[in-house]
Amino acid sequence: MTDKTKKIAGVRFRENWKVYDFDANDVEIVLGDKVVVDSERGPGFAHVVRIRRSEGIGAAEPSEVPTVAPEIPEGVEIDIDEAEGKGFPDEQSKARGPKTIRKILRKATDDDVAKEEKNREREAEAHSMAQDMIAERELPMKLIRVEYSFDASRVTFFFFSETRIDFRELVKDLAYKLKSRIEMRQIGVRDVARMIGGFGPCGRELCCSAFLKNFEPVSIRMAKKQEMVLNPAKISGVCGRLLCCLSYEYGMYDEIKKDVADLREAAVKEKKEDEERRLAEERQEAEERRLVDEKKRQEERKQQQEQRREKLKETGYKGGDKSEKRRDAPQEKKAQSQAEQPRERQQQPKPEKQQEQKAQQPQQEGEKAGKKKRRRFWRKKKKQGQGENKPQGPGRAGE
Repeated sequence: MTDKTKKIAGVRFRENWKVYDFDANDVEIVLGDKVVVDSERGPGFAHVVRIRRSEGIGAAEPSEVPTVAPEIPEGVEIDIDEAEGKGFPDEQSKARGPKTIRKILRKATDDDVAKEEKNREREAEAHSMAQDMIAERELPMKLIRVEYSFDASRVTFFFFSETRIDFRELVKDLAYKLKSRIEMRQIGVRDVARMIGGFGPCGRELCCSAFLKNFEPVSIRMAKKQEMVLNPAKISGVCGRLLCCLSYEYGMYDEIKKDVADLREAAVKEKKEDEERRLAEERQEAEERRLVDEKKRQEERKQQQEQRREKLKETGYKGGDKSEKRRDAPQEKKAQSQAEQPRERQQQPKPEKQQEQKAQQPQQEGEKAGKKKRRRFWRKKKKQGQGENKPQGPGRAGE
């Protein structure tokens, strides 16, 4: 069976840019070579960052193809999809459908390298020129980068602005001075951080400028799920947006949270069962103690009753006369009461005598009242006499 595999080279046009796949069957290249490729915008200058083999017609079955990732030499950046084991871009494109792969035209020569360096110098000149024009027109825009195409037929200006800008006059002036086709491209704050580069709060190079190929959506829910401090200064990157690294471990945290929730529910349930079991045991112990105390009280009552019976038996033999006297006492009281009734009748006065006594009562009461008045009079007299006989004070004597 003939070898029908295709050699695919991953190239990058600029630092921190995406890696694009090109057909390298007709060119002998190695990692790190500079090449000229046939891009959608014409010829482009790039450098090779990876090389791999792709299946072709008559090649081995997919199950027989080794899935080990190719070795990457030191100093060469790799695509994040490859690093995470998600597969190469052409494998993803197979699932979507057939896609044509452009070819690498040739290895870059010294003239191509010199031409690329000259384009870099032109970019710097165009950048300073555009900055002056923007300042003259007072346009609310920030110029980030200028890029020349390999054949210098097109100049792309990347800028950032929070609003829409009418830059038609600016484009006319730039096209007149640069003698090239002008393309203005507005970008977001994340793209600005990717192009400028820098270091994040972790101390490492920004992920977007180092290896990230696409910007994944990041939400505050990811920070909450990972139990991070919801301080904008702590969870925001250089661009002012949420850190891209919040999405790296979100899936793992989400799974762990689900497992932890199940464990927590099981722990709460177990704790509740233990509490109910403990309360039931306490109730049972309290009931047993109550029964034991009740038995003790009954035994004590029985002992007290037995002791009383023994005392009564002892007192029954010794104090028999007393018990007889107690029995005779109520009969004697009845006889005395019957004997006293005729005496009271004899002592009651006759009706004539009662009338005389009633007539004498007001006289006796009048005599008693007169005696009381006389006593009061003489008491007052005595008090007045005592007041006159009192010695006078020194102040009155001097008068």
